[in-house]
Order: sequence, then structure tokens, then C-alpha cells
Amino acid sequence: MEAVKQTNGAYVMIPSTPAGILTGQQLSKIAELVNEGAGLAKLTSGQRIAIVTTEDKIDSVREGLASVGLTLGPLGNVIRNVKGCAGLLCDFGNQDVVKHSIELDGVFSGKEMPFAVKIGISGCARNCVEVKSKDIGFLATPSGYKVFIGGQGGGAQALGNLLIENVQPEEMNKVVSQVLKVYVENAKGKERLVKTVQRIGLEAFKIV
Repeated sequence: MEAVKQTNGAYVMIPSTPAGILTGQQLSKIAELVNEGAGLAKLTSGQRIAIVTTEDKIDSVREGLASVGLTLGPLGNVIRNVKGCAGLLCDFGNQDVVKHSIELDGVFSGKEMPFAVKIGISGCARNCVEVKSKDIGFLATPSGYKVFIGGQGGGAQALGNLLIENVQPEEMNKVVSQVLKVYVENAKGKERLVKTVQRIGLEAFKIV
């Protein structure tokens, strides 16, 4: 699904922007596409820009985004764009969150799951990305990352459980792969990760 129809008849298209990073050229193109469509854009909680457009502009928006290296962000029961804070661009950052978010996104974003999976990375204890409310969350310390799983926002909020105390950046892919493997193998139908964790227990997700 590349364009989502809204209740007012407009269509929303959302470029993929891991960690909320865009170049000046990409921003200019988005502004151009917005002005050619409905004239509006909306910043989302997932660090993305929703382009509000009209049905007849869907193809031109997709093509315009592609011309500056942007694809449409994953929607549905898939791994969403990885959300990350400013990392070392911030005085409080302990790890290079922008780099690690983009790397994780390149490996996992868009993969089909039993239910939508959100991954977030925060660079310090201030936790601006609110990683404990994500399905998989990384919280940076000076020595590595704490890993939390099974969080969720929305109407049935839940805080993630601490899975691992100290993961090094080069181990992040392995940790995410292991968590997703256990999740996919054990989820019942369209069950969100938090429900799977609650049902089979945190120990089942720990890396041996």
C-alpha cells in the first residue's frame, strides 16, 4: 500500500526516512511535491513526513521521491522505519545513534511480521525516542546499549522488558534477528510482540 486514502478524500504518501534524516535536496523535492498536491505535509511520530496529495498525483509523487533517492516507507504488518535520536549530534549522546539506526533500518525495515514492529534507539538516559514503548528498543550507555523488548504505546500501553544489559553496536543486528526469529516462530496469528513476550516469557528471547 503506497497511498492511504483519508476521510476527507485526500491521499497520504510517506517517504522512508530512517532516524528522520533527509538531505536538503530531498526536502526541496518533498516541498515541491506537497505544493503540487494538496499543499500540506504532516510530521509523524515515527520521524517521517506525510505528503498529503490527490489521487491523480500518486504516480508523480512516487517518481519524484525516487528521483532524489527516496522510497515510500513500509506500512502494514512489517518492520517500520527505525526511529533514532540525534545521538552524537547531541551533548548527551553516548553512541552514534544516527549511524546505527540507518544500519538497522537497511537490514530489517519492510520485512513482513505477524504484526507491525517498531524499533527505536535513544542515545542516553533522557530517552527522547521513548524506546521502552517500542517493540524493540535500544538505550545507549557509555559502554554500549541496553535492550528492551515488548513495549507498546497506544491505548494498551506497556513498558518493554530489559532483555540484555550491555550490547555492543556490532551486535545489534544479531540481537534484533534473534528476537524476531523467536517472535515469528511463536506468535499466534496477528499477535503483537508484547503479547508473545507475555505469553512465552522473556527467557525465550535471550541469546544463548
